[in-house]
Amino acid sequence: MSNLPVIFSVMGDASGIGPELTAKCLRHEDATLGVKRLIVGSRKIFDMGREIAGVKEDVSTFRDVEGAISSPDPVVFVDMENLEFADVPFGESTEQAGTADLALARYAVDLHRRGVIDGFVFAPVNKISLKMGGSRFEGYKAYIVDQLGLDGSSDEINTIGHLWTTRVTSHVAIADIPALITKQSVLDTVRYFDTELRRFGYEHPKIAVSGLNPHNGDDGMFGREEIDAIGPAVVEAKKHQINVDGPFPADTIFLKVKDEEYLGVVSMYHDQGQIATKLMGFDEGVTYFGGLPFPITTPAHGTAYDIAGKGVASANPMVNALTLMRRAVMTGKGLKV
Repeated sequence: MSNLPVIFSVMGDASGIGPELTAKCLRHEDATLGVKRLIVGSRKIFDMGREIAGVKEDVSTFRDVEGAISSPDPVVFVDMENLEFADVPFGESTEQAGTADLALARYAVDLHRRGVIDGFVFAPVNKISLKMGGSRFEGYKAYIVDQLGLDGSSDEINTIGHLWTTRVTSHVAIADIPALITKQSVLDTVRYFDTELRRFGYEHPKIAVSGLNPHNGDDGMFGREEIDAIGPAVVEAKKHQINVDGPFPADTIFLKVKDEEYLGVVSMYHDQGQIATKLMGFDEGVTYFGGLPFPITTPAHGTAYDIAGKGVASANPMVNALTLMRRAVMTGKGLKV
């Protein structure tokens, strides 16, 4: 087995841009410097991605993971021959893509339990394909958490390098959000965020917390969440020696972050943070899932069905996802990044 941290990497939805992004990443050796990267999946799909992207670079192919890890090459391909693909229709959700992605998730969990892998990077998957493949969960991470046998959840953290964001609620209806904003839910999110930022080497990360309502509720005229839940949670977090401030009005918090050099932002719901983050660096963003037995990263964008198969998709977010994973697994093993 390898003495280096091992990253399990998959190509994502076969009908999306994942295969071509995976191929393009072969040109970015620094993204996996000091780690072992296993690209796992169907060799047929990998070669399709190389052809689309015009990538002539190639890697050695293995049928077994032990042989792949033992090889001297830093990046290798593990061919899962049981993943059967007919013709791949670009830009469409398919059962075959979803079935393959779920199988690869189960394999990653099995390898983790055997102590083989240290982290998991996936190119964009498609929620409809996953459901067609048999998943009952709203996303890929939730399926992986279930396969790990965990009762809790792992909040998404997004980063564009110089800024990190997370949120108290995520993929829920807008109408359901106010009831989910409690002192405890905000406090739990802030503490989780602080812990994960410290995991990446930030000793005392400076965090800003957003309000929920327009103008922070204007002293209760437009809602009391800032008074009854968010503000008290910030006060409590400070008692735990967390460097946190807020709540700040959501429409100006990112200006304050820019001016006052906050490292991270805690938003109350999905679009409150994601709109700003994607405007600031859509072609750079990475989603990180912490609080799990092994870290998971993925580009912050989706499968981009509209441009799949055209070879025009930017590899930057996928390269950044690998780079962030490299940092996570090397830090986790006490290695110098």
